[in-house]
Amino acid sequence: MTLSDRMADRQVIGCLMKNPLLFLEYTDIYPTDFDEKVIRICFVIIKKLYDEGATVLTPIEIDQEVDKHANSAEIYKRDGGLEFLKTAYEFAELSNFDMYYTRFKKYSLLRRLKKEKYDISEFYIEDKDITDPLKAIKIQEHFDDSSIEEILNAVEGRYNIIRSEFLNGGKLKGDPAEGIVELINELQKTPNIGPSLEGKILSTVCRGAREGCFYLKSSPTNVGKTRTAVFDACHLAYPVRWSHDQMNFIREMDIEGELRPPRKVLFIVTEMDKEELQTIMLAYLSGVNEEHILTGNYELGELSRVKYAAQIIKDYQGYFLIEEISEPNLNNVEATIKKYVTIDNVKYVFFDYLHTTASMVNQFAKNNLGEHTILMMMSNQLKQIAKDYNIFISSSTQVNVMAMTDDLDFKNETCIRGSKAVSDKCDVGMVMTKIRDKAWNSLVPQFRVAARENILDARILQDSDYKPTHVIDIYKMRRGRYKNVRIWTQLDLGNGRRRDLFMTTADNQPIEGTLDLFSSAIEQPINGWKEEISNANNITK
Repeated sequence: MTLSDRMADRQVIGCLMKNPLLFLEYTDIYPTDFDEKVIRICFVIIKKLYDEGATVLTPIEIDQEVDKHANSAEIYKRDGGLEFLKTAYEFAELSNFDMYYTRFKKYSLLRRLKKEKYDISEFYIEDKDITDPLKAIKIQEHFDDSSIEEILNAVEGRYNIIRSEFLNGGKLKGDPAEGIVELINELQKTPNIGPSLEGKILSTVCRGAREGCFYLKSSPTNVGKTRTAVFDACHLAYPVRWSHDQMNFIREMDIEGELRPPRKVLFIVTEMDKEELQTIMLAYLSGVNEEHILTGNYELGELSRVKYAAQIIKDYQGYFLIEEISEPNLNNVEATIKKYVTIDNVKYVFFDYLHTTASMVNQFAKNNLGEHTILMMMSNQLKQIAKDYNIFISSSTQVNVMAMTDDLDFKNETCIRGSKAVSDKCDVGMVMTKIRDKAWNSLVPQFRVAARENILDARILQDSDYKPTHVIDIYKMRRGRYKNVRIWTQLDLGNGRRRDLFMTTADNQPIEGTLDLFSSAIEQPINGWKEEISNANNITK
C-alpha cells in the first residue's frame, strides 16, 4: 500500500489546468500535498499562472513556463513532466474533481501524520509489512471509506485515551474526604480567582477570567459584543495601557513590585479582518477614540498616544494572537483552539461569536438538526474544551426581540437568539443592553431615594459624567454568590473607557457593600512614555 494515489494527483492537476478557477473554491491545496517533486513543480507553475490571471491552461503553456526556471526544469524533464501533464489533461474529468480532491487530500493527511510519528496503522500498512493480504485489503477499504474527519478523530481518539489516563484518571471517582484538607489549603494559597477583566464590579462578580470556565455574553447588534471582547482580551494580554483615571499610560505591577507578565490570548474572528481588530486595539490601549484613528484627525497629543500603543503591541508581539475562521463549525473551532493551547500555550480564548453558518449546517445535514441544537452543541463544546485544557473561554451571541425593547426589564437566557439552551453549560451568563433615556428617567425616582439614604452615589443622578450607558444582567453564575443581579456601567465603545457604577438586584434595588476583589491591583504611571516615542521616531528617521 503506497502513501499516494497517482490517479488522484493526475486528476487534480488536469482539472486545475482545465479550470484554474477551482482555486477559488478549493483554497487548501498546497505543493506539499503532492508526494512527487515533478508534480509539485507542475502545481506551482499552474498556481503561478492562475495568480497572474490565467483562466484556462494547456500542458504546452506550463511546459514553456517551467523552462524559465533552470533548477525546476532539470527535475521536470528528467522525470517526464510534459508527458505527465499531457496525460493529466487528456483524462481529467471536471465533474469528478471533488471525489479525487478528497482522496488526494486524504493521502496527503496520512503522509503528514506519518511524518509527525502518529500511529496510522488503522489506515495504512507498509508493503514490506504485509503478511496477510486479506488484512491489507481491509485496511485499504477502511481508508477508502473514511473521511478526513474520521481519520483525524481516530488518531486523536487514541491520544485522548492516553491523555485521560494521565490527566483525568480518578478525578471524578472516589471518596470526597480524599484531599479535602489539601483543597482548603490550596484555595487559601491560590483562590479560585482569575485575572481581572474590564469593569471592577463585573470582575468581582465573575471573580475574573477563571481558568476552566466558559463565559457567555449576549447583546443586540451595535451594543458592543465584539468591542468589549477585544477590550477584555487586551486587558488580559498587555500589562501596559492608557488609564483614563490617571490620564497617563500605566503599567500593571504584581504584589512584589515587578511588572506583571503578559498573558497569551487567542482571539478568533468570524466576520472581521485583522485591520478592523487592530484599530480597536489601538483605541483601547491609547484611550483615543477609534474614529480619530480611522480618519487620521487627531486632537492634541493623541497621535503620540496611538504611536505608543502601537509600540506596546510590538513590544509584546506573540501574546495577542488572531485567527480567522470565516465558516466556523465544531471541527475547525475545536482544532484551532487546541492547536494554540498545546503549541502556543494560550490560556485565554475569545470566540467572536456563536452563530450558525453554512459549514455548521452542512456538518449536521444528515442528522437534520435545527439551529438551536447546533448552537447548543457549539456552546457545550467550548465549555468542554475550557474544562479539559483548563483555559478561559469567552464568547457571545445575538439576542431575540425580547432583548430589543426599550424597557429596562431584567434580561436572561430566554433572550438568546436560537435557543436558551445555548447557555446550559456556561459558567457565567450575561445580557448587555443599552440604556435609553426614557427608560432611565423612569427609574430616577427610585434611585433618588437610594441616593438620599447613601446607598447610591448621588453623582449618578446629577452628573452626566457618571450616568450609565449600558446595563449588564447576570442571569447565571456558577460557583458564585451573584446571580440575577444588574451591573450599571458607563462604557465608551470608541476607546474602551469603562466605569462600573453600581449594582442592583433584578428588580433594580441597589446593592450595598460590593467587595472589590481587585482593589489591591497596582497601576504605576509611566512618566517617560513621550520621550520613548520621541527617541523611537528619531531612530527610524
